[in-house]
Amino acid sequence: MNYSLLTIVSYIIGPTLIIVSHIGSLLILITGLSWGSVLWIVLLYVIRMLATTAIYHRLLTHRSYQTPALVLWVGCIVAAAAGQMGPSWWKAHHLNHHQYSDQDQDPHSPYTPAKGLRGFYWSQGGWLLSPRFFPAKLPSNVESDLVLKVIDRLHFIPLVALGAISYFIGGVEYLGAFFLSTTLLFHGVQTVNSLSHIIGKQPFITNDHSRNSWFVAFLTLGEGWHNLHHAFPSSSRHGITICAGRVVYLPDPTFSFIKMLEFLRLGSKLRVPVETDLLARAKNRHFEDSGLPVAVETAVNS
Repeated sequence: MNYSLLTIVSYIIGPTLIIVSHIGSLLILITGLSWGSVLWIVLLYVIRMLATTAIYHRLLTHRSYQTPALVLWVGCIVAAAAGQMGPSWWKAHHLNHHQYSDQDQDPHSPYTPAKGLRGFYWSQGGWLLSPRFFPAKLPSNVESDLVLKVIDRLHFIPLVALGAISYFIGGVEYLGAFFLSTTLLFHGVQTVNSLSHIIGKQPFITNDHSRNSWFVAFLTLGEGWHNLHHAFPSSSRHGITICAGRVVYLPDPTFSFIKMLEFLRLGSKLRVPVETDLLARAKNRHFEDSGLPVAVETAVNS
């Protein structure tokens, strides 16, 4: 895709601010952390993680439920304030991940272009510093929404504004807390790319290494039930597994948040697979020598 100069500059600002956040986190070594700043770290982490998981991922990208446009727009602004880039960029990369999961074209697999520690580094964020950082194609349905397109190109403004608000509230200490929260959030999200393809169980048949990981689910408010997500990409609930031939529902705070939106009449048409489909997709066959299951077709939402 041919990007305009303004878009290229806008996108490059994203990883630059993440690097700044890593360095800025060192401020807490000078200021220390009060209970108030610790609470600020946790609050910013949870709110922005929910915006990333419930809005960017399950709503914008996979359309696993519906909301009024205003909820989508506000949620995308909060997700941008997480340092997660803009909605067009985010959706483009995630759809590529599903289409080519753990294959050469996957933008952030821990198995390609390298494995082991290098693969972990790549999937945990190293890929953002490579040419793969720029998606080959931006999603037309996001680009056609003027509000979402503006949020995408100005994605860095909510993050910078939140840093300024943090400084206004509590000076350098709260600014350092903001940087630390942003850094922890960044790596929390990246564990879905890395650890959720390395560690955990695979209760469902997929054509990749996706796994259900309780540790990643804890860090990401339910996104760590990644094997279910790759088996049923359009499901608004990820916390599902199979145990002793029965469907078992797992803690999924993001799904609870979506249910709250439904209760408030801000969310509707939640998509969750029925138990017969879940059991039909349960894994019950051997692995091939490659370490991947026999290839099966998995629907990917556009």
